[in-house]
Amino acid sequence: MTYHYKAYVRDHEKELRQTVLNINLDMIGTYMGKFIACVSAEEKLTHYISYMAAEVGFPIAAENGVYSSDSTPFADHGVPAVSFARIANGNVAPIHCRYDVKDVMSMEQLQKDIDFLTVFTGRFANAAVCPVAREIPETIRKQLDEYLFRKRKEA
Repeated sequence: MTYHYKAYVRDHEKELRQTVLNINLDMIGTYMGKFIACVSAEEKLTHYISYMAAEVGFPIAAENGVYSSDSTPFADHGVPAVSFARIANGNVAPIHCRYDVKDVMSMEQLQKDIDFLTVFTGRFANAAVCPVAREIPETIRKQLDEYLFRKRKEA
């Protein structure tokens, strides 16, 4: 998790109250691996992404959970988050290492990824009613605590 996102969240509480969704992009455009959406929000958003992807013909694996990336500090502070990423087995597509070079990028795949993300963000931003509640479900909050090595105080 990048330090500057933790600092941003810490220093911008007022702005965060006006934020309805954090969208994180991680390793899009690589030609190997599968495209995923990890949703740190209500399960309804996971279904929304899956249905929309099926409608536009974009293969994606969407699930609820906590993704180890820049979206985590936002979800931890109550802002629903979704991380879109292309992942693959480490032996197939190394990421965030010295082998993470532009040679594993595909401009064709990057354009497909961007097209899908443009449709998603456009629909989300222009929805008559925000399609996701601005709350983090208890199951996700527990996963965040586990990920961040915290113990939740029992009430």
